[in-house]
Amino acid sequence: MEMLILKTFKAVVDEQGIKGAADKLNTVQSNITNRIKKLEAELDTKLFTLNGRKLQLTPNGQQLYDYAGQILLLQHQAISAISRNKDTYELRVGMPETFAAVHMPLALKQLKLNHAEIRTKIHTDTSERLVFSVLNNKVDCAAIGNAPQHENLVVIPIVKEELIMVTPRDSEYDPVLLVRDEGCGYRQHAMLWRQQAGRGNDELMIMSSADGVLGCIAAGLGYTIIGKNMVAGSRYEKSLVMTPVSHGPKHVQLSIVYRKDSPLESGILTLATLLTK
Repeated sequence: MEMLILKTFKAVVDEQGIKGAADKLNTVQSNITNRIKKLEAELDTKLFTLNGRKLQLTPNGQQLYDYAGQILLLQHQAISAISRNKDTYELRVGMPETFAAVHMPLALKQLKLNHAEIRTKIHTDTSERLVFSVLNNKVDCAAIGNAPQHENLVVIPIVKEELIMVTPRDSEYDPVLLVRDEGCGYRQHAMLWRQQAGRGNDELMIMSSADGVLGCIAAGLGYTIIGKNMVAGSRYEKSLVMTPVSHGPKHVQLSIVYRKDSPLESGILTLATLLTK
């Protein structure tokens, strides 16, 4: 059973289909299909059935998926452990775009100056999806807000960020709450504030970036609940008013999370120390 074929099989499940797996593995769909057929022939069993237009795991497929995750994790751990003993090794770090822009630059500079053996590779996504990425070995660690309790995760608090209400400085604003996509940690706090403040009738407007949220507020299109560090120093700061939140949690805890069995724990702890404030 080849590792590439196991990786392909797991990608089909994780990416919910042949096309997603092909995009993830940078190959054509016919290669994905042929690898799955080869795997089914080798095991003499069907791994997928069609449910409408979606692939669904058979019982044998589900069993193989569980084993594939363990096998691929062990492969990564072995490679990481050996790489760590060399002069340099790669540390894959996940984080939301806002964290990458505000908190990460200084830590990356310090890593480069004082820990040249660690080469960081940055992957951006929402906090919610980054938890999945850590658990499924897509990144070695992640900086996220509202870290969940999980038996396979280590959580290291790094930054306690003040939550604020942001409104335009020189104009009236519409009763519209601007937020990021599902999975954003700030969005969760904004939605909780909206409920507890009795403003459930306010319209919701979803933006793809924090910069877009702040720009729209500066133009008078609405307001948001977000971390203070997202506004301080931004190009829109002088056009905005920051007010401490009056309902719900007053802070959001940002943390580094990683798997308990990570062979790169020492590098992760080094990064966490640089980010701790």
